[in-house]
Amino acid sequence: MKKARTAFSLSMAIFISLSLMVVPDMIPRAEAVTNINIAGARVKDPWYAFSQALANFINQKSSWLRAEAVATAGLTANIELIREKPQEYVGLAPTSTTLHARPGHAWGEARKTYTGARYISNLTTMTQLLVTYDGSLKSPKDLIGKTIDVGRKGAGNTPDHLAILEAWGIRDKVKLIYTGFGGGSKRLMDGFCDATFLIVNHTYPDKFSKGRYVDQLETKKPVYYIGFDRDMLLKLRKTEHGTVPVKVPAGALDAKTQSTDLWAFNDPVYLMADQAMDPKIVEEVTRVIFETPAEEWSKWHPQGAHMTEKFKPATPVPDVVPAHAGTKAYYDKKGIRMEDLADLLK
Repeated sequence: MKKARTAFSLSMAIFISLSLMVVPDMIPRAEAVTNINIAGARVKDPWYAFSQALANFINQKSSWLRAEAVATAGLTANIELIREKPQEYVGLAPTSTTLHARPGHAWGEARKTYTGARYISNLTTMTQLLVTYDGSLKSPKDLIGKTIDVGRKGAGNTPDHLAILEAWGIRDKVKLIYTGFGGGSKRLMDGFCDATFLIVNHTYPDKFSKGRYVDQLETKKPVYYIGFDRDMLLKLRKTEHGTVPVKVPAGALDAKTQSTDLWAFNDPVYLMADQAMDPKIVEEVTRVIFETPAEEWSKWHPQGAHMTEKFKPATPVPDVVPAHAGTKAYYDKKGIRMEDLADLLK
C-alpha cells in the first residue's frame, strides 16, 4: 500500500510538472514594438499637422509600429535630420530642396550634398504664380525693367524662381529682391516691387483659392496673376528643379483678374525616408497612409482632402527621387501603379 501511494505521488508530480511545461513555440508572443520619429517642421507650419496626423494613424492602425511627430526648425531641417539619422526618422520634405541638395547644385554644394531621399507619399502642395497689382503685366517681356521679388537667399526654392527667369531670358533684365513669400507680399503691397512669386491654396487636382498672402494684398486693390509655360516647367524639372506644372482653369482664382487658363508650378511637399531606412518599416508606413481615407486626413488639414488613392502614389519627380524600396514593395503587392504627378495635373 505504501508503494502504491509512493507511485501515485510520483505520477502526480510528473503530471503536474509536465502540465506546467509549455513548448516555447506555443507561447503567443507579443510582436516587438518598433519606434520611429516623423520630422514635421515648425509647429505653426501646415506640414506639422500632417506629421501629427500620420503619427496618430500609425499608432492607431499598426500592431507593431509606433511614431512620434517631432517639431524641427523647418523643412530643410527635416531633410538634414533624416540624412543624419536615416534609421530613426521619416519626414516631410519639399521637392525643390531634395533636388537642390543633390551634387551639381550650388545650393547643395554650399551645405552637404545628399542623394538618399526616397519617396513614400504625396502630402501637401506649394503651388506658385507670379502675382502683381499691374494688370498690364501678362508675359515675360512685360517684366523687363521691372522689380521682382523671389525667395530668400539660401532658401531651397529660390533656385527655381531664378531658373524660371533665366529660362524666360529676363533674369539679367529685371531687378531682383530676395525676401520670400511673406516679404514679397509686403513689398508688393508697399510698392517696392512690381511682381512677386507667391503660393496660392491648392488641393489636388484643381481646387484653388487665393490664400492668406493674396487675401492680404487684396485689402489694398485687386491682384493679377502671371503664369508660366508647361513645357518650360517640365524642362526645368528634368534639370532637377521643383517645378511640377499645374493647370489653373480660368476663373479658378478670380473671375475678373484671372480670365484665362494659367500654368502655375507646384513644389510638392512629400513624405520621404532615407534609402537606408528599414524597408519593412516604410512598407508599414505606406500601408497605413494608403489605407487611411481622405476623410480622416482632412480632419487634420484641408489639403488632406486630396489624400486619395489616386494622389497618394503620384510622385513629383519619379526619375530623380524614386519610391523607397518599402513603398514599392507595398504597391507591387497591391498591384497599384505609381504615376507621375505632373500627368494628373494637366
